[in-house]
Amino acid sequence: MKRDEFKERYVIKLASSVLLVILNAFIQLILPRAFSVEEYGYYTYNLNVFMSVVNIATLSTQSALVSKLSKRNEEIGLILFYLKFYLIMALVLNLAVIGLYISGFLQNTFVGQTLFIILLGLEAAIILRLQTDSIGIFDALAVSRFPAVMQIILKAGICLAVLISYLVGQLNLACFYIIQILMTFIITFSMLYEIIKDQKRKYSTRVDRGNRIYIKEFWKFCKPLVLSNVVSQMIVILMNWSLMNWAGVVEQAIFGAAWQLNALVSYIFSPYAELSKREFAVICNDIGELKYRYIQSLKLMMWIISYFAIFIGFVSEWLLPVVYGDKYAGATLVTILIMFYTVYQAWGQISGAFLLATERTKISAALAVMGQLITFGLVFVFQIPNFIWPAGLGALGIALTYLVSNILSVSISLYVNSKILKTVFWNNYSIQILPISLCSITAILLKCAIDHLWNGNSTIVLIGKLLIAGILYTAVIGIIVWMKPELLGVTKENLRRMIRKINKD
Repeated sequence: MKRDEFKERYVIKLASSVLLVILNAFIQLILPRAFSVEEYGYYTYNLNVFMSVVNIATLSTQSALVSKLSKRNEEIGLILFYLKFYLIMALVLNLAVIGLYISGFLQNTFVGQTLFIILLGLEAAIILRLQTDSIGIFDALAVSRFPAVMQIILKAGICLAVLISYLVGQLNLACFYIIQILMTFIITFSMLYEIIKDQKRKYSTRVDRGNRIYIKEFWKFCKPLVLSNVVSQMIVILMNWSLMNWAGVVEQAIFGAAWQLNALVSYIFSPYAELSKREFAVICNDIGELKYRYIQSLKLMMWIISYFAIFIGFVSEWLLPVVYGDKYAGATLVTILIMFYTVYQAWGQISGAFLLATERTKISAALAVMGQLITFGLVFVFQIPNFIWPAGLGALGIALTYLVSNILSVSISLYVNSKILKTVFWNNYSIQILPISLCSITAILLKCAIDHLWNGNSTIVLIGKLLIAGILYTAVIGIIVWMKPELLGVTKENLRRMIRKINKD
């Protein structure tokens, strides 16, 4: 398999992400129309809760795998050890869910759902996590082309199966889970098989230190992260349970509609954050280069994610009826808040990648605990009924919890990283001011102007408004970035090469 340089890998990731966003958007167009509001609420609830459960169960070993494999590409034992661990973890989770359901505990937590649906939701989360981790393995080995193609094949296959099921009237929650699980398993298994085969071909000497050595090595890396990760994911579960318990499944569905847009935008910044783990790990002993790469990453991600997320947020009044139908038109404000959360989420992932890649796991864990305490406090302010809001704030409350806690946590994280790198905190933190302000003002002015000049709310009219606003918005941001590419942390020549590369691919 071909190994690429960082810039080439990100261009490949970005180009493939555009296709993945389109394919995922197609799926998200169908699901809310095929599911009832209640069923879509269950889908969102299961996804958020079970992904948190799986993240707890992995014990942060995926971060250890990427960090160590980036430095020791020849060591196939790292991959094999992780796969053994993952298999055991998946088996334990399934047995635990069955036992808890029989005992009656999960029947209250997942009210209205059968054991079959709950198990399908769990299997979907397990296989989706394994797929994400398999991409991390390829990133650690500097391989991007093969996994990018396989991801596109997977999403195209799911799209086709979902469309056929929808057209024949058989698409429901159980059907979608089965499609997702089977196709994701086949593609993920194929990817892992190919990377193991390639490793054997590339390195004639098998390097495997054995389970005992790896258990000690992974435990040393993961130990500071385990407790903070458990608490973090438990808070996510608490947030979703609070929403379901006090606001109901309809509010869960409204939040889910906004959250799925966050998932789409994450296809742009998550690959970069994962690639950065390897890049930061490789240059961890060169403080000058590390400082340059870190600041460049902050600039690039803030501009790219602000461009997408802020536009989506401010035109969500047009976008939501087109994507989800009229049932989710009330999610506009929630979507705006979640899109601003997405902007800071991207910065948070860059900051986290830096700490994990340089193996500063104790600092990472301490920052995570601080963030969790902030989030936990905000759950009681915005979500759980209190003297300020006797009924809680429902979907708006969980969106505010995510946004406010993330702004505070990311700010603290950037401050700590600035101290580590001996850079001026305000210089790094102020990177956000221009992109957020420019994207917000441009999007708001365009929306107000187009609404004033073009009346109507039919689907065709809304699509027309989106296209016109998108073209003008892109032109404004594009001209500014082209005139001053250093805002992105690149030169004009690098920008030209990047564009040529995207066009070529």
